[in-house]
Amino acid sequence: MKEIRHIGYLLCLALLIGLAMVQLRTRHIQAISRITAMSEQEQQWRQMLQQQQLRLSGVLESPQTIKKQIEQMEIEIVPPGTEEVESEG
Repeated sequence: MKEIRHIGYLLCLALLIGLAMVQLRTRHIQAISRITAMSEQEQQWRQMLQQQQLRLSGVLESPQTIKKQIEQMEIEIVPPGTEEVESEG
C-alpha cells in the first residue's frame, strides 16, 4: 500500500514537472517572438531615421542653401592661396 502511494506521488510529481516545463517552453517561445518583433521594429526605425538624415543633410548641405547662408552672413569667399592669413604675434 505504501509503495502504491509513493508511485502515485511520483506520478503527480512527474506530471507537475511536465506541466512546468510546458509552461516554461511556452513563455520562452513568447519571449522569442517579442524579441523578434522588437528587432524588426528597431530595423524599421533605423531605416526611417537614415532616410530622414539623408533628406535633412541634402537640404542643409545643398549648394543653394550654403550660398544663401554665406550671403546672409556676408562672408567673403576667397580661393585658397590668394590671400595671406595674418599670423598672431
